[in-house]
Amino acid sequence: MSAAQTILFPVTSVVESSASEKENAPLHAPFKQTTLLSALDKGIAKGRKRTITLVNGDEVDLTTAIPVTPEVLDAMRLRIIQLEDELATPPPAKRAKTAAASTSAVASTSASAAPSASATASSSKAEEKKRKMQIKKIFDRLKKECKSEAVKFQGTAKSIKFDEVLEQAEFETLFSGKGILIQPTAQNKPKSVVTIIEFTTAAHLQSFFGDELKPLKGNLWSRGGVPTRGFGFFGGGGGFSKSIKQGTIDVSIRSAEINYSKTSLKCTLKFEVAQVSGGRYDDDW
Repeated sequence: MSAAQTILFPVTSVVESSASEKENAPLHAPFKQTTLLSALDKGIAKGRKRTITLVNGDEVDLTTAIPVTPEVLDAMRLRIIQLEDELATPPPAKRAKTAAASTSAVASTSASAAPSASATASSSKAEEKKRKMQIKKIFDRLKKECKSEAVKFQGTAKSIKFDEVLEQAEFETLFSGKGILIQPTAQNKPKSVVTIIEFTTAAHLQSFFGDELKPLKGNLWSRGGVPTRGFGFFGGGGGFSKSIKQGTIDVSIRSAEINYSKTSLKCTLKFEVAQVSGGRYDDDW
């Protein structure tokens, strides 16, 4: 094709003719482009510029017949690539809007994921309330056992033991940092699943029970098993005396040992409780 041959660009719609017309059509015959020409007319009416710049700086008017030369084809190729890149990249306004929406979404997600100060404070209060309820439950159980018929205070300290079922998190909330950790430690069974904690001083007990640590009451019993004389002719018919409840006395916790298993979730609480007389423990009377 010679440099003088021309076609009308851009070509987007071609009306097909018969095969014979195509074969006999002159080389300079323009393609029928009804839709494209209509679009070009609208663009011209709106004052849009329809030109393409060649490598040498010359501009070619796209609304007229375009010479088919290597320079024109190369300029059109470059323009097509440029338009494709522009279509693939959102305009600045849209990019700014998308970025703002993304930032807002991230901020919203972060705000919803991060608990507020009030929510954290509320959660802490709820946990502390639950802990106090559990401590009260333990002390009430100890209080009840001290006054039971099975525990007879006769001048010596008594061991009171009972079990509770606690989840590991509950156990940690109750006993973490309290008393003396005996096991597991770096020196004593570090891999043990059984935790042992001892409370050996009044300060330990006060730290654990807090306001729930109140005076306890127990029952004083006489010692049974003392031989008794009978009233027969030869003094026969004797036996042994029975233990008799003699009244209520004040008792207090001497020490405590906590034994907890992570596997069974069983927490065994063992308290040593003794009679209080004149502010001191009485072991013998």
